[in-house]
Amino acid sequence: MALRVLFLMLSAFPASCLAVAAPISPDAVPLLAFKSACADPAAALVSWTEASDPCSDRWRGITCRKSSPPTSPSPSSSPPRVRRVVLEGLRLGGDAGAVAALAGLPMLSFLSLKNNSFTGSLGDVDFSTLAPHLKLLYLSGNGFSGRFPESVLRLRHLRRLDLSGNRLTGTIPPEIGHRLPSLLTLHLARNSLVGPLPASLGAMSRLAKLNVSGNHLQGRIPKRLAAVFPASSFAGNPELCGAPLRRRCNGQHHMVYGGGGGGGADTSHEPKRGRRRSNDRWMVAMIMAAVGAAVASLVAAALCGVLWLKDKKPERPRASSRTSSMAREETVRFDGCCGEFDVCTLMRGAAEMLGKGATATTYRVAMGGDDVIVDDAGVVEEGKAGEVVVVKRMRRREGATREDERRKRELAREMGTWRHANVVSLRAFYASADELLLVFDYVPNGSLHSLLHENRGPARVPLEWQTRLKLAQDAAQGLAYLHGVSGGKLAHRHLTSSNILVDAGGNTRVSDFALLQLLVPAPAADEAAQKQDVHAFGVVLLEILTGRSPEDGNVDLALWARTVVREEWTSEVFDVELLPSRGGAEDEMVALLHVALLCVADDPGERPRMAVVAKMIEDIRDRGSKRSRYSASPSQVGHSYESSPSISEDTTRSTNASSS
Repeated sequence: MALRVLFLMLSAFPASCLAVAAPISPDAVPLLAFKSACADPAAALVSWTEASDPCSDRWRGITCRKSSPPTSPSPSSSPPRVRRVVLEGLRLGGDAGAVAALAGLPMLSFLSLKNNSFTGSLGDVDFSTLAPHLKLLYLSGNGFSGRFPESVLRLRHLRRLDLSGNRLTGTIPPEIGHRLPSLLTLHLARNSLVGPLPASLGAMSRLAKLNVSGNHLQGRIPKRLAAVFPASSFAGNPELCGAPLRRRCNGQHHMVYGGGGGGGADTSHEPKRGRRRSNDRWMVAMIMAAVGAAVASLVAAALCGVLWLKDKKPERPRASSRTSSMAREETVRFDGCCGEFDVCTLMRGAAEMLGKGATATTYRVAMGGDDVIVDDAGVVEEGKAGEVVVVKRMRRREGATREDERRKRELAREMGTWRHANVVSLRAFYASADELLLVFDYVPNGSLHSLLHENRGPARVPLEWQTRLKLAQDAAQGLAYLHGVSGGKLAHRHLTSSNILVDAGGNTRVSDFALLQLLVPAPAADEAAQKQDVHAFGVVLLEILTGRSPEDGNVDLALWARTVVREEWTSEVFDVELLPSRGGAEDEMVALLHVALLCVADDPGERPRMAVVAKMIEDIRDRGSKRSRYSASPSQVGHSYESSPSISEDTTRSTNASSS
């Protein structure tokens, strides 16, 4: 393989070129070797020529940077080096030898060949030469085969690895967790991998996203992985078992008796001992059943007597029935809630506190799971995993009247009827004289705030413009729906990017709408309260556009944006991550900026309704879609394998798990 790559590199240049004029960038040789080794039916690499330079002439998919400041005034002392090769969905093909040519780029930190047609065994590619700098490796949606490439385990600085949607076979290396301790995301879905999930994966404390679905893996899911990742991370592996899948492990474990002393004589008695123990258990069970039946009969007789005596008493005045109805416990389930839900099920679930705020204390609860099971060998098994929900617990406000409590329950019933793709749904609630428990959908992928502002730094992959625009449109549609469905009577009153959540499909969902009215029941909101929501949403749009957080310093984000536009340096307002997108999308960015400024107008009367805001953003996105359709190359039309996170490759999983 090494000789073949060397031959490709040498054949990429005519002898006259090698003898007379070397390219400015030393990385042109492996890049041209890659080009010559791969099929390019769409001519996507037409800009890669021997007479040009990959850095100064801006070859397609290539990003360069100087490796270090020059030590002398001469610019040739430190030429730019290739740092990123991103060639996604370009219909490129060839065998793994083409990829091996790219291993000759010693400063490479980001390599993505997603959604192409490369084949061959990745085991033949030596990635170890990229170990000093490579952090992001995306090879999903191709046809690579063979075992998991051992040389990838030498990439000690690797942060993101995506090999999903290929034809890899064999097992996941048992030592992967120890060899790649810095890994943040690992995607191996839709391959043909077999064997158990390595226990070493549980030792990867920084691992935020894992997907091994659609393979042929076997055995119990390690406990730490089960506690951190959702069932979708492990789906499509019929022989995987244990939480968070709804599939019990069969508990077939070998039993050894005799304390290590002789083998055959001791094991010959095992069947007899097993039968004797089984008989003892049945005897105990029968006795307990008989005792239970007797106790149940006594309780039933006592209850019948109490009811008979109660019927004999004179009727009490009906006025007290209203008071008792308000003091009673009440459980209400809505569409989509588990039929087994009740407060006992909720309290038995495994709970983790996510946060404590002004309105409520928030918990993540896995409810409906079975109790701990002990098999015949005395081995403790995890019970069947239940549905994961988010519970908000609200204590009764001191001084609250019965009328306040009645209105609170009525509002909770109304909230349970709200259903929209961009709203976090209330599935059930439990009310008593002392507290109110609200059960919401669990949204595991973090908030818009974490997506925009966390992990800023060189290792972060930018959140591109089209994704930001979609997130803004989703949130606008969700808030517009809530304003409309409540008949103008309710408002969010505390909208921020932190309570706009991102689900597994990359859609934003508005949470916590009207929770403040539940905490302190107040008269119906007027239009001014909803216009406050519009202002808050305008601030969220400015966060999306600028990358700035309202929590940074004492700067009023709305005032700052208005000042920037007034002084006619509008382009300076946009997030530096959007620089690559400005060429074709700057008109859309400016249009969304104008929408944001309308929303944060000082005069509430000048702020549009949320339904109008949602329509304006939809129009901006439609114009952008038409522009992209007309400018797209043929290679970008058709199926795209979306195995890698489409929102932000370097947004780690928030430990607060994103509650509703």
